[in-house]
Amino acid sequence: MSAFRKNRQKIVQGVIVVLLLTVVMSWSSNNRDRFSFISNIVAEALYPFQLASSAVSQFVLNSWKFVMDVRNVYADNQKYQEMLKEFTGMELELREVREENRRLKELLGFKEKEPYAMTPAQVIGRNPSTWFSDLTINKGSKDGIQVDMPVVTHQGLVGKIIAVYPSYSKVQLIISPNSGISAIVQRTRDNGVLIGLSTPIGYTKITRLHQHADIQEGDIIISSPLTGIYPKGLAIGRVVEVYDDPVSLERSALVKPQVDFDRLEEVLIITNFTYEQDTDQQQPGEGQGDQEGEAGENP
Repeated sequence: MSAFRKNRQKIVQGVIVVLLLTVVMSWSSNNRDRFSFISNIVAEALYPFQLASSAVSQFVLNSWKFVMDVRNVYADNQKYQEMLKEFTGMELELREVREENRRLKELLGFKEKEPYAMTPAQVIGRNPSTWFSDLTINKGSKDGIQVDMPVVTHQGLVGKIIAVYPSYSKVQLIISPNSGISAIVQRTRDNGVLIGLSTPIGYTKITRLHQHADIQEGDIIISSPLTGIYPKGLAIGRVVEVYDDPVSLERSALVKPQVDFDRLEEVLIITNFTYEQDTDQQQPGEGQGDQEGEAGENP
């Protein structure tokens, strides 16, 4: 009896489960359209928010990408600017080297053409207060440099050595008011004395010309060997004005130097040459003291 009851309970429970499943399936089938309708309404209501959320996400993504692109562009720009600075510096250095080579070639051409022993030197110092009077070069007594040696460029006469130290020397310029050298008018062969002027700055004047000297504007003035310091024929400058001194009855002329004294960087020192009046090779300044001594001994 008890076994029959247990079996009956199981049968009843199984029937109930089947009925419930049938009801649920039937109800679900009948209300499927209703659920679909509700789902569509919810989806339509949420669609604008989904669009907004998507737009915001895309904006944030694009903004981040833009920021990263800007950072990359800025980094590249900085790198390119550094490269440009480096290339610009290299270009300037190359230009300076080319310009220096040009000047050195001109000096070398002059050195090979002229029959003088010459030592090249660089200008290493100029005092602003004596800019048009003297300068300092990087060759001294250890290089065989002596006082009174002429200094030139391929353009013409610069001046002479007035002080010598072991590693450097001081040069007096021909445009210095303290300078005075023998000079010749190339065309007429008239002799005179060339002196530097304080006004106008950078010019020289040839004086001691006789009253009827045929000197004209444009005439070339060259060095004279009379003092024994300079070789004959070095270019000095060109006459720009001629005038007469009513007191001394002498003719003078304003001379613009051939050398550009504002842009002097390299020079040549003439260490040995043959004097016009002497066939023996002498060094500038040698024998000058003896000549002065002999002159002093003779009444």
